[in-house]
Formats: sequence, structure tokens, C-alpha cells
Amino acid sequence: MEIPDQLKFEYLLSLDNHIDTEGIDNRKETMKKIFEITKKIADLGFGEKDIHGITTDEEVYIKYEQWRKDNDI
Repeated sequence: MEIPDQLKFEYLLSLDNHIDTEGIDNRKETMKKIFEITKKIADLGFGEKDIHGITTDEEVYIKYEQWRKDNDI
């Protein structure tokens, strides 16, 4: 079984948003979103290696960029 693409994309988007966010309160909110998505992934039975793999998989990034374009994000 593999982490669903939608969750991968949401995870990457939340990381991007966190990096681009300014202000401590805003950064707390974006970090909260990262944790929420991480929990969803973990609840499906995936571990730290699987989650880390999202950020290092070039194919996922290509799909993610296309997903962002397709959804005007």
C-alpha cells in the first residue's frame, strides 16, 4: 500500500506554506496543519520513513507541481 497522492500533495503544500509564512502566530498555524496531515498519514499505518520519503521523491514533486497548476494553487 502507498500513501495516497492527495495526502502527499497536501503534506507538500503545507510544508511550502510553512516555509513561506511570516509571523510566529501564522507559523504555528501552518505547523499545526503539517501535524494534522502527518497524523492522517500515520493513521493509515505509515511511518516516519514513509513520510520522509514524500519530500525526497522527485516523481512526487513533479506530480505535486502539476497538481498545483491544475488546481490553481
